[in-house]
Amino acid sequence: MPEIKLSLKQAHIFLKQHIHESNIIRHSEATKQKAVQIAHLIAPKESVNIQLIELGALLHDIGRTRTHDITHGYVGGQLLHQNGYPSSVVKIVERHVLGGFTPQEAPLVGLPKRDFVPHSWEEIIVCVADKLGSYEWNGINQPQKWLSKMDARFAQLKKRYDISAPYRASMQRARNFVRILVNLASHD
Repeated sequence: MPEIKLSLKQAHIFLKQHIHESNIIRHSEATKQKAVQIAHLIAPKESVNIQLIELGALLHDIGRTRTHDITHGYVGGQLLHQNGYPSSVVKIVERHVLGGFTPQEAPLVGLPKRDFVPHSWEEIIVCVADKLGSYEWNGINQPQKWLSKMDARFAQLKKRYDISAPYRASMQRARNFVRILVNLASHD
């Protein structure tokens, strides 16, 4: 299927057609807002595609239409791919879970053996914004607090997921992504 050119309005429509849980829609919109704010904080130092970040962040949890487990990023990426969404958006959705999974770790958590680690700035920003994306937290302009916010989020996640090696490695990658973005956002 050929890739479609996607507007933010079309992404909102797609999201609301597929997600019927208002808390996931609010979380997706909060993640988008935080991802864009992070992008603006690092844009003076790194080139980032803000439109791509908006789209990927808004659609990052679209896989929750079918599952709420660790594979929801992959499932969401497949749904977007089947509907002609650009591979750049698909990768953001597939790679946002925790801090991603390497090809060696992926099968251990129920994913195909391939790379699910965020690599581009857009993928990394959405991954981090998702962990900060609770709609009640608006301290995005305080990068020094991002790590404590992520640690609190991971404490919650550890109750849901086991803490086997792939999960610990993935969470550590996410913490490293936060450190990188905090460094970019905090220093002139």
